[in-house]
Amino acid sequence: MGTPGRKRGSYRQAARILRLLEVLRTRRYGVAPGALADELEVTERQIRRDLVALGEAGHEVEVAPGPDGRARARLAEPGGRAVPLSLRERYALLAVRRVFDVLRDTPLWEDVASIYEKVAGGLPDEQRAELERLGDRFLFIPDGGPKGYRGKEDVLDALLTGVIRRLRVRYRYVAAAGAAKDGTLEPYAMVLYRMGLYVVGRAVLPDAPRTAPRVYAAERFADAEFLRGQSFEVPRSFRLDRYFEGAFGVHVGEGTHHVVVDFRPEARRLVEARVWHRTQKLSPLPGGGVRLELDVGNLTEVASWVLAWGPKARVRGPAELVTRVREELGAAAELYGEAGRGRGEG
Repeated sequence: MGTPGRKRGSYRQAARILRLLEVLRTRRYGVAPGALADELEVTERQIRRDLVALGEAGHEVEVAPGPDGRARARLAEPGGRAVPLSLRERYALLAVRRVFDVLRDTPLWEDVASIYEKVAGGLPDEQRAELERLGDRFLFIPDGGPKGYRGKEDVLDALLTGVIRRLRVRYRYVAAAGAAKDGTLEPYAMVLYRMGLYVVGRAVLPDAPRTAPRVYAAERFADAEFLRGQSFEVPRSFRLDRYFEGAFGVHVGEGTHHVVVDFRPEARRLVEARVWHRTQKLSPLPGGGVRLELDVGNLTEVASWVLAWGPKARVRGPAELVTRVREELGAAAELYGEAGRGRGEG
């Protein structure tokens, strides 16, 4: 029987060799033994012994000169092929990772970070170093701030598993008003909108007709568990892009509302600089303003969008939207009036 000290030494060696194998798998161009020694915090002589041990374990390891003439160790895995990236492609890779930072604390963010590390780790040393230097040359600033998903990792993992594997999900959902509801969901897809995740799915109601799919805000799921063995099929007639056709944001609805908004001259350049909706039509107004017309299926998001323009925008139609905006502005004015009177009374 071996002594405890020898056993601990064997465990440490096995753990170190596993780490070495993982590093080599992510460095398709190979890495110098000296760099491996620094990364694993052992001597270069120990690294060379561990490379031999990997070979004896059945992994084909080769040590050969790299482009710079220095010896590099790499795994000669069957079918493995390095994919070189141009400078623009490396910058794009960095940009994609930065954009997904808004989904921090979610499985999607973890997966993107893992992909980034695997691709970056497979680059030659000089390209990897250059990628790190590009780190401060791209920044994504969220509009309005990202949603918080801390503590929702298991919930989001269940929803993501349901979407990918087409499995039903048992859930508890808390509506904006605070009411909680339990049920079973067939999650069709996930949508990223305004730095937040949304799930498009169909609620399964026992002994009830098939319901239409709807949109759920991911952060409002208080609990979720994918159900093993309870698979589902998405109807062939369902198309995600078609589902949101006519929507302004993630709010969908039946029917069509023809929206007409007039913008003052000082907002014209800002309005004309973006495509707000696929149906939009712009036309100049006397005095330098611009009119925007579009056809949407739901007015909820449109009302909030118009209100954000303040006095620079005026709704001309439909009447329902005019009423909604007027009521919101009136309530805000009344609130500020009450605040002003309160200060005066003090």
